[in-house]
This record gives sequence, C-alpha cells and structure tokens, in this order.
Amino acid sequence: MPNSRKHDISFHASGKIDISAHIARKLSLAPGDVIDIVQGCGEMYLYVKLRSGNYAGRHDGRVWATANGKGTFRTCSKALATAMLVAAGVNDRLRCPCGMEIERDNTKYITIIYRCSL
Repeated sequence: MPNSRKHDISFHASGKIDISAHIARKLSLAPGDVIDIVQGCGEMYLYVKLRSGNYAGRHDGRVWATANGKGTFRTCSKALATAMLVAAGVNDRLRCPCGMEIERDNTKYITIIYRCSL
C-alpha cells in the first residue's frame, strides 16, 4: 500500500531545511525567527529558539519565507540537518511528517517523526 502522507519538514545533506506552511502556522513562524531542534524522551522536537527582533547578530537556523507565496519557510543549517540525518541513519535527504504540538514554558514544540522517512 503506498504512503499518501505528505512530509512537513525536509532535511538535506547540504544543510537546507524546508518547513511546510502547516508547521510554520503552528509555530507562528515569521521571517528572521531562529529555529532549533531538541531531543527528549527519545523524540526530536522542532521549536522557535529566538523570535525575530529579539536577538542581535547572526544565528544558525534563521528562517526566511520562500518565494512561492504559499507560506513555506526555509533555513540553512548544516549542523541541524546533519544531526537529523545521523539520528535517522540517512545520508542525503530526510522527509519527515510531524506529530503533536506540545507547549511547555510558553514555547511550542512539534514532534518530528524522523524514524519513518517519506
């Protein structure tokens, strides 16, 4: 039976990370926000580490809106992408669905289902 579920986030060996509009809305992403991934209880979680305008300097994982106008975002972070590829045991590209949204200490976290690449 073919898998018809669409991926929500994709990680590339080059460091490129694409985030779907669905996940961007859940996290209330805006251009300039900085994302990060945290591991806990055997799961990986995506969250907004810093909001646009609340930091100075250059940060790894700063997102920008893609030019397609569909609400998708992109970032380039070799460290984040490599960590996810290694965790999943994949070499070049990892396309993942995302799971539940969890809120802790006024921060939204979204589960990355990285063990079943689409």
